[in-house]
Amino acid sequence: MLLKPQSSTVIELMDDHQPLRNSFALRHFVPELEAEYREFSYRSYQQARRVAVSLLIASIFAFFAFDLMLLYSTGDNPATLPAMLARLCALLIVLFGAYRVLKSNDVATGYRWIPIALCSLSLAMLMVTLLYHQVLEQMQLPYGMEGMILIQMAIFVPLGYSYRYSLYLGIGTLACSVLAFYLATPSAPRMQFHVSATYLLVATVAAATAGYCQEHSMRVLFLTKRALRNMADTDGLTQLYNRRSFDLLLARALQEAQRERTCIALIMLDLDYFKAYNDCYGHPAGDLALQRIAGVLASHPRRELDFAARLGGEEFALVLRNPDRAYLANTCESIRQAIQSELAIEHQQSPLKVMTASMGASFSLPDDTPSSLYQRTDQALYRAKANGRNRVEVG
Repeated sequence: MLLKPQSSTVIELMDDHQPLRNSFALRHFVPELEAEYREFSYRSYQQARRVAVSLLIASIFAFFAFDLMLLYSTGDNPATLPAMLARLCALLIVLFGAYRVLKSNDVATGYRWIPIALCSLSLAMLMVTLLYHQVLEQMQLPYGMEGMILIQMAIFVPLGYSYRYSLYLGIGTLACSVLAFYLATPSAPRMQFHVSATYLLVATVAAATAGYCQEHSMRVLFLTKRALRNMADTDGLTQLYNRRSFDLLLARALQEAQRERTCIALIMLDLDYFKAYNDCYGHPAGDLALQRIAGVLASHPRRELDFAARLGGEEFALVLRNPDRAYLANTCESIRQAIQSELAIEHQQSPLKVMTASMGASFSLPDDTPSSLYQRTDQALYRAKANGRNRVEVG
């Protein structure tokens, strides 16, 4: 998937988003960038989610085996059946959540069902631990919060959903566990309780710290990849799409239009007497002129899926999705007028003494290929230049 051209480099992106240096993993990017990051992160952990689900289900069955072993060793144990039912409920919720997440594979479903599954698992483990407390005391075995420590570690395993959700769930689980143990074990030695609670707190802090570092690294990786992709997809001078991206996007837009039985319009723009402008004013001035022209194309009002590109030299292109003839003509004329009248770049080698542009445009046909559409539009541009320049020809 090609990204929208951005003028930011890796360093500029990091400067623009202060969370990289200050509470980075707990803050968000701007909404559009945050949505893009969530998609990137969620896709990156697809395999990790499958492995985590497999291990989780295997662990729950192992605990079922522990329940049966404890029942066999202690005889008639009233805690075993409720414990097995709690584990079974958690297993069913985990299985249903895993089914939804792995089948639908969209970010919204994952953000909904991963926390639900983890929350149900946490509650089940807490209930089971409390149920078995008296059994372990009767067997003169030490009790603790080892099960909850495992849960806290599982909560912060990177699965592609929000670290903020993990933190909320981790803190909530810690508070509920300590409070539940305190209320359920009033006769227990306080020292043993404090030691278990300290272990749980340390485990939570350690897991949360590891999760924070992972989230930070993931966001840095996302920004870096995004900046590198933008540099590969955009023209370095104008920050519009480059020719490679234009070819890919044009082919995709044409395929979508043919599938939906609509059309696209291709506009090609060529600056008049640009070689003479470079010879007269120098290449730095020519580069600045190209950037200003690109600014007109980038800022010109257009629909969401329309895009502009620099094809090379002084030649640009604009693709419009499903326009009518009036919209195409108005767009071309608006751009031509903006270049001539609003920018009004001095050009003494031009008859009008300002920079102007010739434009050719054409609509796609049902049997068009990118090559045929490009060739027809190029012929329209050639006619505009042959008929006096600073004009629009629609093929």
